[in-house]
Amino acid sequence: MSDPSNFYSGLIAELYEPLAGGISDSNRFIKFVEQHGEPALEICCGTGLPLLDLLAAGLDVEGIDASKDMLEICEAKASERGLNVTLLHAKMQDFKMQRRFRSVYIANGSITLLPGDGDLRQTLRSIIECLEPGGVVLFDLEVPNVNDLRRHIGKFKETQNQGSQIRVGMTQLDWHEEDSELIIKLRYERVSPTGDVESVDRDWFRKVWSLDRFRELLIESGFYIGEVENLDGGTIQVCAGVAT
Repeated sequence: MSDPSNFYSGLIAELYEPLAGGISDSNRFIKFVEQHGEPALEICCGTGLPLLDLLAAGLDVEGIDASKDMLEICEAKASERGLNVTLLHAKMQDFKMQRRFRSVYIANGSITLLPGDGDLRQTLRSIIECLEPGGVVLFDLEVPNVNDLRRHIGKFKETQNQGSQIRVGMTQLDWHEEDSELIIKLRYERVSPTGDVESVDRDWFRKVWSLDRFRELLIESGFYIGEVENLDGGTIQVCAGVAT
């Protein structure tokens, strides 16, 4: 099983953003924080999508991530944009913050990087501990169609980045239906202008929760379910607050 802190490292961390597909529109999270209040916290902020756009919009938001490499890229991007960013290197299961937040969000389906129900429960406890009374959390839940994914095996997404040809593709897919676990083998490649090739093959683990099961786990952990919305691309946006 792949730990996100190990998966999103090295070449993969460098190529993640240039090759990213399906990254959520930052405006959606800007509106969420404007509606529910500051300060805000982005869990699994990675290289800064959408975190840095929220900072640029003048919002008080911090970020946490399990990957040191991704956080280093985020800091460098913030510096390039003249932004001051507060980041914490921690796993979402057991992070501890110095202050409480009105708004917390986990974008881009990153909640499904958790290995299972127990890790989700730990994460929800950590979120409750950092929420102000009346605070709200937004989850981007992805429920992939395995048969649709299988059609992408062997296909690569390619682009140019800083003079190099870069690409990523799925080379293998293993679906464990009993445990609702999806393991995708991804290959990242970069070919320099002189023809030098760098490549990494790594397993990418996703836990697949149905919306009903995800709701059940939220309620068990002390949340109430607010707005649920189906977004383009198959993402389900779930807003929840802490039951009193």
